[in-house]
Amino acid sequence: MVNLLKKNLKIKDWLKNFRQFDWIVMGCILLLMVAILTLLAMGDKVPFQVQYFSWEGKKVGVKDKTFTLSFNRSVNTKSVEKNLIITPPLDGRISWQGRSLIYTLNNPPIYGTNYQIKLDNVQLSYKDEKIKSFVSLFSTRDRVLAYIGIEGEEKGRLILYNITNINQPQKTILTPPDLIVTNYKIYPNSEKIIFSAFEPNIRRNGLARQELYTVTTGFNVDPSKTPSQRAGRLRRILDSQEYQNTNFALSKNGKVIVVQRVNQRNKNDQSLWLIKENNQIISLGIPGSEFVISPDGKSLAVSQQGGIRMISLGGDGSNSRIFENYERPLGFSSNGEKLVLVKDNVDYTRSLVVVSQNGENKELFRSPYPILECEFEPRDEQLLYCLKTDLVEGENGQYRQEPFLSVVDLKQGTDFPLLALPNSENVMLSMSPDGVALLFDQVVTTSPQSSTDLLTTEKQAIADGQVWLLSLPDLKEENKSLKIQPQELIFGFKPQWLP
Repeated sequence: MVNLLKKNLKIKDWLKNFRQFDWIVMGCILLLMVAILTLLAMGDKVPFQVQYFSWEGKKVGVKDKTFTLSFNRSVNTKSVEKNLIITPPLDGRISWQGRSLIYTLNNPPIYGTNYQIKLDNVQLSYKDEKIKSFVSLFSTRDRVLAYIGIEGEEKGRLILYNITNINQPQKTILTPPDLIVTNYKIYPNSEKIIFSAFEPNIRRNGLARQELYTVTTGFNVDPSKTPSQRAGRLRRILDSQEYQNTNFALSKNGKVIVVQRVNQRNKNDQSLWLIKENNQIISLGIPGSEFVISPDGKSLAVSQQGGIRMISLGGDGSNSRIFENYERPLGFSSNGEKLVLVKDNVDYTRSLVVVSQNGENKELFRSPYPILECEFEPRDEQLLYCLKTDLVEGENGQYRQEPFLSVVDLKQGTDFPLLALPNSENVMLSMSPDGVALLFDQVVTTSPQSSTDLLTTEKQAIADGQVWLLSLPDLKEENKSLKIQPQELIFGFKPQWLP
């Protein structure tokens, strides 16, 4: 009895010394034990469901080629593949990594479209339990183009035009009225545009002082990675104090700029300059007025006397290769594996030639007249839309060169005329990133009269201009007799789609 009393006294002393924090810890342990026992008794009651969708609520573009659906249990993969519905349809290929479905698109998604993805009636791989119904939405980037204005307050200014809702288009003027924009290129994320421009009242030796700027568009593809910026924020990246900037190009990845520059004091000192992401400016020591950069920014094709020179941009431009008897480069395919060139022939014709990465040449067609421009159709890059010229007799009996649009099938080797462009000596093409439409312009020119005139590459003043939208037909054999009709969009020139 005495021993029992002693033990009780010890327990009471221990309880007295027990701190409040210790009581809290003991309580938490007891609650956790109760929760574990309850879970073990009831079993896993979390429903079988889609755990993660990578495009949930996102705006996707041409660079977004795959999405992922992850499940919280092992699934019957055939059941998922059978019951996955995307509206409107978006063709693709399915692969699996554990519990995650990976869907790879066969073609770019159509811009300005809202998509719904739905999954129902899917079973587990190990028992007969159906999935919780899954429905989600994602959308593509807006259908937006840029152009240079031609009348009123828009004259010479860079403008965005959103035609996602073609009945209620939205216009945003990006550049100030004291800058006359002459050319521009759009960065791949659409967040900014690089452009050349001059102030009409500031000249040197009678020449406009053309400088390079960037301007923000107000678009932000991924706000989680970079903060949004308002449209119209300017930044000068290249002045004209020592050199006149005459032409430039931007690589498709947005990392390399090449500028044609002429020394203000010595006109014989003209060459191409390289600007990389760190804004370091390097002279390549190579002349050239017509040039294109590979999509990865690692090489440059330059038109020079006697041929086209391919230059590596990894060093100082010394590593090069010559394509003799070629006239000018027109562009690369999006993966950089094909280069389209115009070749001079001994019979005074011109050939359109595709050069592959391994150096193989394929002549697509010959023409006695100039080949102006070509654009790859981006879905499988087996079609080329080309601007060519033909000789047409006018009402006065005089012949003139007139451009027309044709489609070249690289697989079949066929060249199909698509659309005549009468009274259009200066035309610029732009293929939509989803490959469903072309933009082109038509301008009316006259002799220059003022320092504020908008000029063509031939230094003719632009009196009027119109931007057109051409929806591209399905070019299957049975549809080639279909007539197509371009749609007038807006007054302006040099239209380009935002990527």
